[in-house]
Amino acid sequence: MRLRLVHALSLLLVAMALIAVTAMGVFTAVNLRQGFGDYLVSRDVERLERFAAMLQTKLSAGSTIEDWRGPPPSMRPLLDEFRDRVEGESPGDRRRAPRRPDHDDPPPDDGPPAAAGGNRPGGRPGGPWEARREAPPPPGPPDNFGPRVSVLDAAGELVAGRPTPAADAVATRPLVVAGQTLGYVRLRRGPPVSDAVDARFLRRQYRDLLLVGAALLVFAFGAAWWIARRWVRPLLEVQQASARIARGEFGIRLEERGSTEIAATVRNLNAMAASLSRLEGARRRWLADVSHELRTPLTVLRGEVEALADGVRAPTPAALASLREETLQLGRLIDDLHLVAMSDLDALRCDFVAVDAGELLREALRRFGSRAAERGIALELELADDPLPVHWDVARIGQLCANLLENALRYTDTPGRVRARLRLETGRVPADGGSLVCLSIDDTPPGVTDEQLESLFEPLYRTDAARSRTAGGSGLGLAICAAIVRAHGGRIAARRSELGGLGIDVWLPRRVESRT
Repeated sequence: MRLRLVHALSLLLVAMALIAVTAMGVFTAVNLRQGFGDYLVSRDVERLERFAAMLQTKLSAGSTIEDWRGPPPSMRPLLDEFRDRVEGESPGDRRRAPRRPDHDDPPPDDGPPAAAGGNRPGGRPGGPWEARREAPPPPGPPDNFGPRVSVLDAAGELVAGRPTPAADAVATRPLVVAGQTLGYVRLRRGPPVSDAVDARFLRRQYRDLLLVGAALLVFAFGAAWWIARRWVRPLLEVQQASARIARGEFGIRLEERGSTEIAATVRNLNAMAASLSRLEGARRRWLADVSHELRTPLTVLRGEVEALADGVRAPTPAALASLREETLQLGRLIDDLHLVAMSDLDALRCDFVAVDAGELLREALRRFGSRAAERGIALELELADDPLPVHWDVARIGQLCANLLENALRYTDTPGRVRARLRLETGRVPADGGSLVCLSIDDTPPGVTDEQLESLFEPLYRTDAARSRTAGGSGLGLAICAAIVRAHGGRIAARRSELGGLGIDVWLPRRVESRT
């Protein structure tokens, strides 16, 4: 089962958004956790350096490393002093701070601090119970900095705090006084982020990332659905329109909208429908005109034959000549229809030979000279004296000239003029790089309208009034001219003549090769 385009596009856009959000979320989460861990380490190192600076100050004031030697609780006075004097935390703040159990916290002390001397601020001697009662809560903020600090002597032996192997240390700072290293302070690596403030911070960031990712996915799904429907709607209209065109409804037109490509597709569909509509109209008109043109001579022939068969008309030589003339006219019409049909199939056979174009035109005018004189129409020829060698089909070009002159003589009022001109075009260059020969036929009134100019070369087309059926002809002469011109790779066009009638221009390449 194939998905509809709107569903496929929606799923594609949602999948891309899901991949992007997931990748961004994973990258941000990993980077946040790693960055947060680096932040904790840098914060611990900075505090360790401040703690080392405080111890160096005490050593410079007269204290010694041995004053701090003792079990882990011996670090408490130093840590309290560090928080009070360096970090600005008062004992009251420490008492109010929540106590979190930690396996690194030092065990309770049941006796007075060993080797503490008078270095504990606010401390006073007493029994075990009084020491436990008066001593502040063990240091240990949520980051558990105090239990991870240890003091070493110059030889690297533990003085105070818990033992920390060098492999587990985050940082070690020397205690230098007067250029002499008296000891070291070392900070052990902290435990992984647990359920304390740090862990809650990370959980909150992860939760926010998930919420933002879910919101983005919901938005992406809605946007994908809207965009997909917006893209697909014109395509569905094109699909429905093409189905109607396939059923023969050529009058349908669509509004051009959507993206550039979709609008171009709609525009092409409208053009195709218009072209099919014109072709269908031309086909129907062609069938009607052909049937009408064939019916007229056949009706005359049938009447003549029936009159001879019924004895109404005697089979005299005049009657037989009339039958022969009608038969020849019907044959010419059928030949013309066949020629136009073959040209539409691009199968019009031509035999190209070397010939003088001027001589072809002179011969055509000689054939029509007597007829033009009888009608009182003057034939004029404008032609250069030099020969104009070309490579054309002699018979087809002769037929072209004859049809153009026949059309001019037939539809020119008496007295009138018909002018034929043949010249070499220098401003027009065909695709093969050669030169073009231009043949122009102009006549005197009556002329045609601009609308009629576009239809003159359609088969069986006739203009009204001056160019009506009463003048004779089948309406195929100019269509045959257009077919011959196409077979020679040229172009033909109609225009209003400066003589007041119709002007027809034909452009032909000087050399035309046979097509296989």
